[in-house]
Amino acid sequence: MRAKENLGYWRSVLQCPPVTGSFVSRFGLRRISITPSYMSGFSRVSNPPSFLRQRYLHALAEPQEWFLEELIGSGQFWMREDGSYGVTYGKTLVEYYCVDPEEAVSLLRDFLFQHGFSTVLVKSFDVDLVRSCEQLGWVRSVAGMLFRKRTPHLQTSFPGADIRATTPNDVRAIWEINESFFESITEIEKLAASGKLWTVRVNGEIAGCGLTNRVIENGDAVDVGMMVGEAYRRRGLGTFIVSEISQRIESMGLRPICGCAAHNIASKATLEKAGFISEHHLLSFSK
Repeated sequence: MRAKENLGYWRSVLQCPPVTGSFVSRFGLRRISITPSYMSGFSRVSNPPSFLRQRYLHALAEPQEWFLEELIGSGQFWMREDGSYGVTYGKTLVEYYCVDPEEAVSLLRDFLFQHGFSTVLVKSFDVDLVRSCEQLGWVRSVAGMLFRKRTPHLQTSFPGADIRATTPNDVRAIWEINESFFESITEIEKLAASGKLWTVRVNGEIAGCGLTNRVIENGDAVDVGMMVGEAYRRRGLGTFIVSEISQRIESMGLRPICGCAAHNIASKATLEKAGFISEHHLLSFSK
C-alpha cells in the first residue's frame, strides 16, 4: 500500500493527466467570453459566473469531492443561455447541471454529441445526473468511495507523533519522502504558505504529512488527505494523521470529508479506523 490519499492516488487510478494541488474553483463575475457552437446550445465560456456553480453545489445532498474540484478548476466550462452548464476535463465530463430536470437527458445527449466525451464522473448523491446517465443506457462502475460521515470523538494515538503546521524549513524533508503524492516541491511550498499542509513528526523525525482543503470557499466541508513515509507505513500512522486532523477540523465547527479509490482496500480500512463511514460512491459512466 502506498499510504497516500486523494490527490496523487485518484489521478493514477482514474488515469487523469496530472494537475497541481492548488486548483480551487473561484469563478468571478467578470464579463463572459463565449465561443459559439453549432448544436445543443452549449457554448464555451472563459469566465463563467459564480452563481451557476453555487446553485448546483447547494442543490447537492452532500459536499463536493475535492478531486473533482481540481479537475473543474483546470477544465472547460460550457454553458447555455438558460443557465444549464457542463464542465469537461479532456474526454471526461466532471460536472453537469440542467436548469429544467425534464430536459436533463436530452441536453446531456446533445452535449455528448457536441463534445464527444467518453466518460462521466458522477457523485452517487447527484441523483439527476445518475438518472440521466442510466436512462441513456451508459455502463456504470464504481470508481471510488466517498466518506461524508465520521464517528464523533473517536480517539487515536501514535507513540511519539506530533502534528504541526508546515513551515518553510519542513518543505525539503517532505519532498524527500514524497512518492508522486505532490507534483513538485513548489506545490508543497504553496500548500504550506496557504496553511493547508501539516507536518507529521515521530520522535522528531518527519514521517509524513496531512493535507486539508476547504472544498468550497465559505463552505463547512474540508477534504482531508495524508501521506506517510515508507519507513512508517502499515503501523497505524495514517489512521492517526487522518483522525487527529479530522478532530481539529471538527473542533472549529467544520466538517471533515475524504475519499479513496474503490479497489484500495487498505486505504478504505485506514479511513474507517479513523471513524469515517462511506454511504456514497464516485461513479464512472461510459457510453
